[in-house]
Amino acid sequence: MTFGSEPSLYVPMVDKPAMTPGWAGRDTYDDYWIYVFGRLKEGVTMAQAEGSLNSIYAGLKDEELKAVRDRPPDFEKRFRASRLTLHEAPAGQSEAREDVKTPLTVLMICTALVLLIAAVNAANLLLARGVQRGKELSIRVAMGAGRSRIVRQLLTEAMLLACGGGVAGIVIGGWALELLIQIVADSDAPSYGISAELDSTVLLFALGLSLATGLLFGLYPAWAAARDSVSATLKEDSGNASTGRSGVRARRTLVTAQVAVSLLLLIPMGLFLKSLVNLLRVDLGIRTENVLTFHLAPELNGYKPARSVALFERAERDLAAIPGVTGVTTALVPLISGSNWGSSVRAEGFSNDPNADRQSMYNVVGAGFLRKMGIPLIRGREFSESDTAAGPKVAVVNETFTRHFFGGKSPIGRHFRLGKDAPEIQIVGLVKDSKYSSVRREAPRLYYLPYRQAVEVGEICFYGRTALKPEQVTSQIRKVMAEIDPDLPLENLRTLEEQVARNVRADRLVLQLASAFAILATLLAMLGLYGVMAFGVSRRRREIGIRMAMGADAGSIGGLVLREVMLILGIGAVAGAPAALGLAKLAESQLFGVKAYDVTVVLAAVAALTGAAMLAGYIPARQAMRVNPVEALRQD
Repeated sequence: MTFGSEPSLYVPMVDKPAMTPGWAGRDTYDDYWIYVFGRLKEGVTMAQAEGSLNSIYAGLKDEELKAVRDRPPDFEKRFRASRLTLHEAPAGQSEAREDVKTPLTVLMICTALVLLIAAVNAANLLLARGVQRGKELSIRVAMGAGRSRIVRQLLTEAMLLACGGGVAGIVIGGWALELLIQIVADSDAPSYGISAELDSTVLLFALGLSLATGLLFGLYPAWAAARDSVSATLKEDSGNASTGRSGVRARRTLVTAQVAVSLLLLIPMGLFLKSLVNLLRVDLGIRTENVLTFHLAPELNGYKPARSVALFERAERDLAAIPGVTGVTTALVPLISGSNWGSSVRAEGFSNDPNADRQSMYNVVGAGFLRKMGIPLIRGREFSESDTAAGPKVAVVNETFTRHFFGGKSPIGRHFRLGKDAPEIQIVGLVKDSKYSSVRREAPRLYYLPYRQAVEVGEICFYGRTALKPEQVTSQIRKVMAEIDPDLPLENLRTLEEQVARNVRADRLVLQLASAFAILATLLAMLGLYGVMAFGVSRRRREIGIRMAMGADAGSIGGLVLREVMLILGIGAVAGAPAALGLAKLAESQLFGVKAYDVTVVLAAVAALTGAAMLAGYIPARQAMRVNPVEALRQD
C-alpha cells in the first residue's frame, strides 16, 4: 500500500512499542505515523463515507484539544473547523512518489527526445536510400507499378526496420535495466519495486512504439520516393535528377531538428553536472575522512536504558583501544543520513508569542563528539564524561540556534527547557554550523545533549576515526563488538564518506542518466549530420569538380562544406536553446546552487555541440577537398 516500502515482516499494531522501544507513538495526538485505508460498502459513495467519518471525528476533537499545550489563540478555532478528507487510493499512499516525480518526468522527456533523434536518423537514411534507388523505382513505374504500390513497399521496409530496432532495443534495454539496478541497489535502501524483468505491458508498449515510429517516420520518405519516381527518367544520371531541392531541404531540416534536440539535452545535463559538483564541494562543517560508522540498537535485543548506556560506554573504550583508531564517539541521530529529530524549545528571553517558531533539531552525543568529528567550537566547552545524569543538565548549540533564539548574542550561560515543566538546561558551548541530515539542506537550528544525561537511549551510532585506511580496521571493529555481545548486529557499517555519497546518490544517478541520454543524443545527431554531409558531397561531386576546374582551391571547397555545417548548427542552436531552458526550468527544483538560466552552462553546451558538429563535418569536408576534378567530370 506504500510505494517505496517493501516490508519483510508484518506484526500486529499493538506490538509496535516492542518494535520501537522508547517511542510507543500512542502518547500524544500529534504522533502521526499511521496510514488509514478503508473499503467502501456497496452502494455507499465517497461523500457519504466522508460525512459519516467527520461526524465521528467531531466528537474526538474535544479529547484531542485537551492534549494540546501552549496552543496559539486561534488554534482551537482552526482545529474545530478541520475535516477529514478521503482520497482514492488505487496507487497506495507514499511521499516517495512526489520525491521522484520531477526527476522521472525529466528523464522520460529525455528518453522521448532520444527516440525522436533516432527516428529522425532513420527517416534521413530512408530518404537517402530512396534517392539512391531512384533509377530502380523509375523502372518499376515504367513497368506499370502505381504510386500506392511503391509507397506500400517502402513503408513495409521501414516497418521491418522499426521492428528490428525495437527487438534490439528490448534486448539492450534488459541489459541496461539490470546494470541500472546494480548501480542503485542498496541493502538498506528501498528498491521502489524496481525489477529487471520486462513484463508483457512493457513489451507490448515497446512493440507499439516501434510500429508507431516506423509508420510516422517512414511515411514521408516512402511518399517522397514514390513521388520522385513518377517524374524520374531512365537516363544514366537519373539519380542526380532525383536530388531535388525538396529532398535536400527535408534532410537538412531533419538534421537541424536533431541538433536542436541535442542541445535540449546537453543544457540540462550541464546543469545537473554543475549541481552535483556544487553538492560535492559543500562545506559539511565536519571532517569525514577516515571515519567509520555503524548503528547499534540493543533495545531491540531486550536491553533496558541503563544497561544500554553501560554497553555504549564499554564499546567506546574497547573500540578506542583498537590499534590505528584515534578517537571514538557516538550520536543518537546519524549524520547526513536523512534523519531529522526535532522538538519545541522554550528559550530564556525568547518571545512569548504563542505563534512564535520554537522548533529546533537536536542530537544526543557522546563525550568529545564535536572535537572528534571536526566541528569547530567557537566558545565555551563541549561535553565530557563527567556530564552524567547526576550533574547539571547541559547543552551545546550552533550558530543558527543562537541567531534565532538569542538574536546572535552569546548563548553561554543561558538556559532553555524542552517543555513547560521540564528541567532547565544550561548552554555551555557554541559551535559552528554543520550539516545535519542532508547535504542539500542548510544547517538547521540545532542543540546537542550528552547521551549520559538522556532519560532513555536505546540505540546509537558509533563513529571511529582512524589513522589507517578504514577498511583495515573493519574486521577489528566486528571482533570487538562480538566480544561485547555476539547477538548484537552492527547495522550500516560503512565509512562516513560513503554515507555522504549515499545522501547525494539520487543527484548522481539523475546526472548519470541525463548524461547518458545527452551523449547518446549528440552522437546520433552528429551521425545524422555526418551522413547528410557525406551524402551531399557524393551527390555534388560534379559540382565540386567544376568548381575546382574553374580555380577553386581545396581550402575553399572544405570551407563550403563546413559553412553548411555551421549554418545547420546555428539554426539548430537558436531553435533548441529556448526549449532547453524550458526543460531546465522544469528540473530546477532538483538543482543545487545553480539556476536554470546559467549562461556558463549554455555556452559550454553550445561549445561542446559545435566541437562535435565540426568533427562530424570534418570527414566530408576532407572528402570534398580530395575530389579529383577530372575523375569527377568523367564519372558524370
